[in-house]
Amino acid sequence: MRILLLSDLHANWTALQAVHRAEPEFDVCLILGDLVDFGPQPGKVIAWAKKYAAVVIRGNHDQSVAKFVQPHKNETLWHRLRNYSRIHHWKNLSTDDLNYLSRLPVRKYWTCEEGRFLLIHASPRDPLHEYLPDEKAIWKSRLQGIAADFVCVGHSHRPYQEKFGSLTLINPGSVGQQKIGECVANYVVIEDGQPDFRQVDFEIEELISDFDMAGYDQEIQKVARMVYSKGFAIEEAVIPQNGKILSEEGYQ
Repeated sequence: MRILLLSDLHANWTALQAVHRAEPEFDVCLILGDLVDFGPQPGKVIAWAKKYAAVVIRGNHDQSVAKFVQPHKNETLWHRLRNYSRIHHWKNLSTDDLNYLSRLPVRKYWTCEEGRFLLIHASPRDPLHEYLPDEKAIWKSRLQGIAADFVCVGHSHRPYQEKFGSLTLINPGSVGQQKIGECVANYVVIEDGQPDFRQVDFEIEELISDFDMAGYDQEIQKVARMVYSKGFAIEEAVIPQNGKILSEEGYQ
């Protein structure tokens, strides 16, 4: 069996298409949450998940969009992009799509010939929000008592794998956005019980064109270009004091 494991798509249709072109053949697709927020094409990403994924888990951003949670922070450029995109999603997603997001499970056991999987967005203790470092001792404490061959998580946007006896922890990383400035989509293919971590490039110009066609204003398109090029790390994306982006090379 060939399993395509994805997480953190974040409405980035450009990146998701790049993954599908690279991996056109798979038996099962599993998605670990965060289909929405940040990117310009939530409807297309949700439609793809409905068509191709056997299991989709609810992430914290799916929860926030579906439950109309008002964002509170605006200290960084990626906060600004998130805040703008959330309002855009609320205006453009259908009631059916919002209901779909709200009804996604926060955890799911799923069994196939490869073994028993536990699928969660963040962690077993807090499936929506807990943000853990890539440290074996911490994950060992969170996985105590879990009867599964694979525990699959997302949320951190960092590819990661650990073995705990017969249990394998897998984080495929993010399809839709990276913490550092790379226009790549990360994902995992599992065959014969072996996770293969993979990466495919996507075009920043195609993504920015999607922002434009979706109706994002020019200022937010500049923000998007900076954030996807420079990365979603907070320390590299502080909003300038006057709040205006004057060039794509830096801020003043």
